[in-house]
Amino acid sequence: MTIEELIELEEEKKPEDNQSNQNDDENQKSTTKKRSTKKSEKDLSILGLKSESEGLASIETEGYFRDEEGNFLKNLEQVLHDSMIPYAEYVIMDRALPRVEDGLKPVQRRILYAMHELGLTPDKPYRKSAKIVGDVIGAYHPHGDSSVYNAMVRLAQDFNMREVLVDGHGNFGSVDGDSAAAYRYTEARLAPLALELLKDIEKDTVRWSKNYDDTRDEPDILPGRFPNLLVNGATGIAVGLATNIPTHNLSECVDASCQLIDNPDMSTAEIMKFIKGPDFPTGGIILGGEGLKSAYETGRGKIIIRAKTHIEKDRDKDIIVVDEFPYGVNKAELLKKIGMLKDANKDLLGSVGEIRDESDRKGIRAVICLKKDAETDKILNYLFKNTDLQISYGINMVAIANGKPKQMGLKEILSYYVAYQREVVEKRTKFDKESAENRAEILSGLLIAIKNIDDVIKIIKTSTSTTEARERLRKKFYLTERQAQAILDMRLARLTSLEVNKIADELDELKKKIAEYKKILASEKLQYQIVKDEMQQIKAKFGKKRITTVLKDETAFQIAEDEELKPIKDVYVCYSERNALKKIYEKSFNISSRSGASTSTLNEVHKFIVKTKTNVGIILFTNYGNMYKVSIDNILEARWKDRGSLLSDMFLTYQKDERVVGMFTDNELKNKELLFVTTSGLVRKTEFKEFESKKDIVVAYKLKDDDKILSVEKFEKDKTLLFVTDAGITLNADISDVPTQGKSSSGVKGIKLDDGSTIILATLVSESDKVALATDLCYAKNVSVSEIGVLARNRKGVKILTLGENGKKLLYAHKVMNDAFEIFALDSKDKPYYISTDKISLESRNSKGKSFAGKKGTKVKAIYTYLWKD
Repeated sequence: MTIEELIELEEEKKPEDNQSNQNDDENQKSTTKKRSTKKSEKDLSILGLKSESEGLASIETEGYFRDEEGNFLKNLEQVLHDSMIPYAEYVIMDRALPRVEDGLKPVQRRILYAMHELGLTPDKPYRKSAKIVGDVIGAYHPHGDSSVYNAMVRLAQDFNMREVLVDGHGNFGSVDGDSAAAYRYTEARLAPLALELLKDIEKDTVRWSKNYDDTRDEPDILPGRFPNLLVNGATGIAVGLATNIPTHNLSECVDASCQLIDNPDMSTAEIMKFIKGPDFPTGGIILGGEGLKSAYETGRGKIIIRAKTHIEKDRDKDIIVVDEFPYGVNKAELLKKIGMLKDANKDLLGSVGEIRDESDRKGIRAVICLKKDAETDKILNYLFKNTDLQISYGINMVAIANGKPKQMGLKEILSYYVAYQREVVEKRTKFDKESAENRAEILSGLLIAIKNIDDVIKIIKTSTSTTEARERLRKKFYLTERQAQAILDMRLARLTSLEVNKIADELDELKKKIAEYKKILASEKLQYQIVKDEMQQIKAKFGKKRITTVLKDETAFQIAEDEELKPIKDVYVCYSERNALKKIYEKSFNISSRSGASTSTLNEVHKFIVKTKTNVGIILFTNYGNMYKVSIDNILEARWKDRGSLLSDMFLTYQKDERVVGMFTDNELKNKELLFVTTSGLVRKTEFKEFESKKDIVVAYKLKDDDKILSVEKFEKDKTLLFVTDAGITLNADISDVPTQGKSSSGVKGIKLDDGSTIILATLVSESDKVALATDLCYAKNVSVSEIGVLARNRKGVKILTLGENGKKLLYAHKVMNDAFEIFALDSKDKPYYISTDKISLESRNSKGKSFAGKKGTKVKAIYTYLWKD
C-alpha cells in the first residue's frame, strides 16, 4: 500500500460533514495521486529500490527522508560523511601523495611494476608506450590513458627527474614546455636505476594487495633500495593536502642515510653537512639560510632559486648568458617575457638588444645581447626581480607514513627510509634462508638416495605406483615428502661421480649460507650494515656530482633597486598627532622652519620621524594590536606644516580612535625581536618574523577586554624597561626573564598598577638616559635613570615626582634623546606652550619641577612631543 492510499483511508474515517468537500475535490485528488505515484516510482528507481513498501525501511536506514512534495532528501552532513570523506581519503592515499618508503605515487608504482612484468629491463629492446599504458590501465590503474601516459612521461624527463626511472625513446617533451609525442609514437623501457627500486620484489619483501578487479596481485610498495622520495622529489595536490618535495643528489642522500644509521641521534644541522640542499636537474643557484633550515627541520619552508648566469664580451658590448634556469621554469616563455619587458620598459631595457636561444644537445645557453655602454648589473638585477630568472620555491614535504599523510622534516624522512630498508633486508634474508633450507633438504635426500641407489631402484621397480614408491622410500630412509619426490624426479645422469661431488659441494655451500642468514636475522646491526653496503654500491654505480649550487650568504641574493627606473631618494617619513603620515624629501625637510610657534597646529606635532629611502617600506604598529605595511609611494609628499595622508583614508579597516605606537622601516626589523607593552602592564617579546606576511594588515597582538598597546620597541637585552604612571610612580624593571613568545601569546606582567592609575610611558632605557616629565599645571623636570634603582618586574615601583600644588597628575613622560625636542602643551583654549628638553633642569625624584607656562596655575589639557632636528 502506498502513502497516498494511506492518506485516502484516513480521509474516509473523517466525519460526514467533510464528505461534500471530498466530492468536490475528487477529480483534483485523482490527478494529484497519479502524478505523485509516478514521481514516487521515479524517485525509488533512482535510489535503486523496487517499491515503496519494500524499500521504506531501507531508505530510512540509509538516512533519507521525504519532504512535503514526496521528494527523497538527505542531510548534507550525512552526504559529506558518506561521499566526501571516502573521496578525500582515496585521493590522499591512492592518488596524489607518495609513500615515504619508495617515494612513489600509486600510478608511478604501477607503471614501474607493469614494465617489470613485461620484462622491459635496460638490456631488452624498447616497447611502444601504448602497450605499457594499456597494460597498466587494464591490470592495475583503471583511469584515463592520458593520466597514465603523462605520469610515465614525467618519469622519463631528465629536466623534471633528478634520476630518470624510465628510459624513453622518442619525443618526451622539453624544458621549453613542449609536450611529449602521442604514445603510439614513443617507446620506453626501465632505466637502470629503476631496477634498484624493484630489486628483490619477488622475495616476499613487500606487502601485496589484489588489483581493482581481484584478478591479480600488485605491490603496495616497492623495495626501493635508494631514498627515491628525496632523490626525485614529488609534487601533488590532494583534498586539503599538498606536497612539494624538491629533488636531491643521490650520493648525498646515500651518505646521509648511512650516517643516520651509525648515529641515530644526529641533528638536522648535522644531516645538512651531507645533504647541502636540493639538487635540481636544471641546476641553478639556491639560497640556503633560514628558509632551507626551516624546511629540513619542520618539512615546510621557502627557498629562492636563481638562474646561473655569466657575462661575456663581444667586442665592446656585454652579453648576458644564462647557463641554467630555475627548476620548473619554461625557458621559451621566460625569454618571451624578457622581450615583452624590453618593449614595455625602454627607460631601463632600451639598451637590451637581441635575445637568442642557443641551446642544443650539449646544454642550455640563452643569450641576452646588450648595446654599447649598457649598465649590465642593473639590467640583470631588474630581470632577476621581474622575471622567472629568480623564483621562490615553497617546500612542503608531505608523504604517506604509517598509513596516513604526514609532514616530515629531513631526519624523519630518512629515519622512516632506513627502518624500512632494514625490514626489506630482514624479509629478504628470511626468504633466502627458507629457500636455502628447502634446497638443502632436497640435496640431503639425493645424497641418501645415491648412497643407497640399489635399494632405491629396487623399491621403485617393485612399487605399483608413484605414490606407493614415495611412501616406501620415506619409510625406508626416513625422508620427507619433498625429499622422496625429488628422488623420484632425479635423472640417472646425476648418478655420475662428478654430479655426486657437485651435490655434496652445493650442500656444503648451502649450509654455510644458512648459517650466515641466521646470523643476519639475529642481529639488527648486521642488517643495517647490509643496508649501508648496498646503498654504497648504488652510489658507486649511479652517483653523480651536484648540479645546483647552494649559497648561504643572503647578501648574494639581494637585488638593488634600479636608479633609472625608480630613483632612490632620501626621505623623512613623519607620523603626526593628526593621525596622518607625511613624506618629506630631504631637501624640503632641511629648509623647513621646524621650531614650535604660536601658530603651530597638531599637523606639526610629530610622534615619530624616520629617515629612510624611497625604496624601503614602513611598518606601523597601532594601539589596537594591528601591524600595517606601508609603501612610501602611497604616502603623499608634503611639507612640515601640511596635514599629510590620513591613515583612515589609506586603510579602510583603520578605526577612528586607532593610533600608531611604533614606527619602523622594514629592513631594520629583520632578525629582530620586538617588545610590546600594553596599557594594563603586560609585556611580550616576539620575533618580527612571526608577523611576516604578504598581507598589508596583520594582527600582531590579540588584546583582551579594554586593553590597548602602549608602545612597541626593538628589544635590547642590555637595557631595562622603565614604566611611568600618571600618579607619579615609576618602575625600572629588569626584563631579562621575559620569554620570547608567539604572536598569539598575551605576554607576562610588567608592573602592578594601583586602582585608577594609568601608564603614560613604557620604554627601554640604559643607566645614562634621562626622562622628561610634565604635569597638568605645566611643571616639568628631567630625572636621571641612574637615580631609579632596577627592580624585578611585576612590582609597584617608586615615586618619580611629587604631585600637589604643581599638578594633580602627571600628563607627560618621554625619554630624552640625543637630539633636542620640545614639549608642546595646549590649554583649554588651544593656546600652545613650549619648552625644549635641553632647557629643563635635571632634578631628583622627589622634587616637583619648575613651571614653563610663565604664569602659575596654568592648566593644560594635553601635552605632546614636538620633534625637530637642527
